[in-house]
Amino acid sequence: MPTDVEDIDIEDVEEALLRADELATITGRKKTDIVADLLDDGKLNLSAGSDAEVKKDILDIAQEKAEKFKTLITTLIPVLALLLGVGAEGLGVLDITGWGSDSMWEDDDPHKPPNAIYWGCTDYDADNYDPMATQDDGSCYFEPPCDSNWEWENVVIRSADINGEGFNNDLEIEVEFRDVNWCDDIMDAGHFSLIIEKEGQIWEQWQINDNFRDEYFISETRMNLQPGDYRVVVAYQRDGGNWLGPSALVTMESPQGCDASLINAQSYILEADAEKDAVRISADVDLTDGEDNCDSEQFQITWRLYQDTQIKYEHQTYEDGAVTDQDGADYTFHTWDNVDAGTYDSKILLMLNGVLLDEQWTGNTVTVQPKVWGCIDSEATNYNADATDDDGSCEYPDTTPCDADIDNLQTTVSDNEVSVVFYIAQHEETDCSDWDIEINLMPVDDNEEDEINHEHSISPSSNYYSHTFEDVPNGDWAAEVILSQNENCASDCQIADETSSWVYVNYEEICEINVFWIAIATNATHAQMGYDLDCGYEDNDLDGYNVSVQFLVYEVGSNTSNGSEQPQPIVWDTRLHYIQGWVEDNHIITLTNFTESNNTHYDFYGYFVWVDGEGESQTLEYKWLNREIDA
Repeated sequence: MPTDVEDIDIEDVEEALLRADELATITGRKKTDIVADLLDDGKLNLSAGSDAEVKKDILDIAQEKAEKFKTLITTLIPVLALLLGVGAEGLGVLDITGWGSDSMWEDDDPHKPPNAIYWGCTDYDADNYDPMATQDDGSCYFEPPCDSNWEWENVVIRSADINGEGFNNDLEIEVEFRDVNWCDDIMDAGHFSLIIEKEGQIWEQWQINDNFRDEYFISETRMNLQPGDYRVVVAYQRDGGNWLGPSALVTMESPQGCDASLINAQSYILEADAEKDAVRISADVDLTDGEDNCDSEQFQITWRLYQDTQIKYEHQTYEDGAVTDQDGADYTFHTWDNVDAGTYDSKILLMLNGVLLDEQWTGNTVTVQPKVWGCIDSEATNYNADATDDDGSCEYPDTTPCDADIDNLQTTVSDNEVSVVFYIAQHEETDCSDWDIEINLMPVDDNEEDEINHEHSISPSSNYYSHTFEDVPNGDWAAEVILSQNENCASDCQIADETSSWVYVNYEEICEINVFWIAIATNATHAQMGYDLDCGYEDNDLDGYNVSVQFLVYEVGSNTSNGSEQPQPIVWDTRLHYIQGWVEDNHIITLTNFTESNNTHYDFYGYFVWVDGEGESQTLEYKWLNREIDA
């Protein structure tokens, strides 16, 4: 029968600890509970242990009484180790005494145990990692990850007159590459690429290999570039990634103007033309001696045929300013076919940026003889040697008939093009050597359009045939295919005739020149007009136009009608652009050194002039009147 613990008198605590096994047997308690009870207050009174009347954590009790029992417990450590068969740390003795507490011992205390506990964050990846900590106190914290967001800012890519030569032939490149989230990433093992292209070819390319954090500023210049248009591209590559940066089209100016004239102007009937009604005018564009700055320019050439002092035929072409012929003058020409009968005088006009450089009469007349209709095939039985144009009346000796069918006739529409496809099935035991096929595109109902025809001779070696009519007017159309015997057929030549179902053409070509943006900037001696011309307002494949751009400055109020006198600008400049589709390309025209006396205000005009697809002249005008220039 276990003895009540309160009946056991404890006079010597050290002796009682040595008798822990005996006391456990006597009381029916665990050995560890006996030890904990004695260490609490030196008595067996159920004040500590798993069976204590009021349960307490042995560590909390030891902490409260550490000062009271410090000397006693220190002396009892060897005894407890012998009794329990464990070390002092196994019993928590060191925690009980406070030897592991940072508050109990000063760092410079010579009595501080070598294995004292230091609390703190022990996670190396934490933002508050403490390398001195031996035990983690749960205080570790981590900043949320930072996602880099690199952007290109403060971009300046432009032509400039850095050397003060009076015209822009220097290149400035300034751009900032910045992480807007400021993640403090180290950008290494990467490089910036800067590329300058001219005429679609790489003119210069270089790299910047600097390492940096969060931002990098690029400042580069190139001096004395040749005249022309240059495309500048900036990019950054690192670890397989590519940050494509800004790009811009920059125009370098020529040091002086471009001048040329016409030589060797002539006109004549084209001998290769069977009908002898094709008139050709030709000339050489000769650059003025010493003019080597026309490469980036484009000449406009107007060709004219006059009849009785009136313009009967007129056409415009464009010639690059770069001279390619070895004689220093580029040969160019224009040919009109099917010119009406009559006698003609010829004239050529050479223009650059709206300015007439030269005009020349060819000095000879050209006569187109009247047409004589008839059979012009010498193999025909009714051949007419005097005929100049075939009227379809040729007759031929009879031949063995050819028999065939037209199968699977189909007509399709794409934009304003109509395609006709079909098969020809030749019957067996029929004698066919050549066929003539006539494909007619016929207007349906009230199209108010003329029939469109196509003819050609084919070999029976193939049975699949097709033809595409281009630039078909809007409306309903049906295709008719006529298969005939060859040209030697004299009578009953038609073999087969088939008509397709009708198709509808509804195509509207829209190409309207517009100024996407325009602005003017001035200082004491310069004025710049920036603009972006487009054909339409979105990407398209429409045919474009050559647009002449003019920038002029006048004295205030001078550009008004004053009798018959034409007001003259102080200074002006022009550009010629071929505008096709919508392209994000910016242009700048600069007027320099136009200020006079003490004038502080001037009138500025911008004009955009072109000839549309119907031959009509179109003009856009912009004004900046009474504009004050800054000192």
